[in-house]
Amino acid sequence: MRIRSKLRYILVSAGLLTTSILGIWAASANAASLSNTYVRLNRMKATTASSVRVVFRVPAGNSATEDSLRIAFPDNFTIATSGQTSATAACATETGATALPGTLSVTGSNTNGSKNITVGGVTNLSASTTYCVDLTKTDAVTNGAAGQYTLTVTTRDTGPTTIDSTSVAVRVITDDQVVVSAVVPSSFNFVLDANTTSFTTDLSSGSVVSTTGRTVTITTNAASGWITWVSDSNQGLTSAAASKTIATTGTVNAAPSTLSAGTEGYVLDVDLTSDAAGGGTVSIDAEYNGGANAGGTLSATAQPAASSTGTAGGAGDVITFVGKAAIAGDTPAASDYTDTWTIIGAGSY
Repeated sequence: MRIRSKLRYILVSAGLLTTSILGIWAASANAASLSNTYVRLNRMKATTASSVRVVFRVPAGNSATEDSLRIAFPDNFTIATSGQTSATAACATETGATALPGTLSVTGSNTNGSKNITVGGVTNLSASTTYCVDLTKTDAVTNGAAGQYTLTVTTRDTGPTTIDSTSVAVRVITDDQVVVSAVVPSSFNFVLDANTTSFTTDLSSGSVVSTTGRTVTITTNAASGWITWVSDSNQGLTSAAASKTIATTGTVNAAPSTLSAGTEGYVLDVDLTSDAAGGGTVSIDAEYNGGANAGGTLSATAQPAASSTGTAGGAGDVITFVGKAAIAGDTPAASDYTDTWTIIGAGSY
């Protein structure tokens, strides 16, 4: 009888042992190593908060049903324990991986020896498929000191029991940023289209006659725009042969003067021809903003003629200078009446 009891005990024990072994084998039969896996710290700088991207490939032959993804960190890292969030659209677009499926929820544990981020609510994953997820909280983790660290990425079922896992190395460095400096040099271009002009017809006591306009084209990156000034050599049209000057009309008083046919006079009219798009607003100074038969008084000292409030790019701002003159019936005849305008400009930076 004792022999039979002992034999029965041995057989029962062997059966239990076999059942235990089979149970353990069944639980791990699907376990394999994830492949093509990386964990991207979106900041690698030491002691710096970072969001995280995880990409992994489920091994071929996997038939288990996943419920969560866990990323285990060394104790050197600090894990956010509240407010963890996730997204998949950006990583799927950027990597070509499949967005981690499910109604995802993210939790963090910052307990030494068990620091991890767990993405729950994962639906069943397909074998041989690459998945991705972004842990989007800006301080999902805070890096430790500079060095190399080993992280473990694991898929799990509802147990939770490990299904597949792998280890990855990540690096934390002293600083992960490069500061870029650049200089945009100041630029100012000022172009006169020609250096001579003449009245379009001979001066006559019966009309006010104008010169062919001379243009100034200004391009500049001066943020506060530009100013152009004009001064005059003779303050009139002077003839050496006739010993005569047809004097400029009026005084510099921020208002144009109007010429009349039959009365000697000489003025300068400044017109806006083109205001460069995207820059400042161009204004003609009140003194030289003449209309028909009108213009500003010419001065020996530089007088502001036009200005802009901002940059001038592209084809530039274009200003046109036109002289206007009238004579009396007894203005001495001569062919050498002349004058010189000096037109200058500067950018306002």
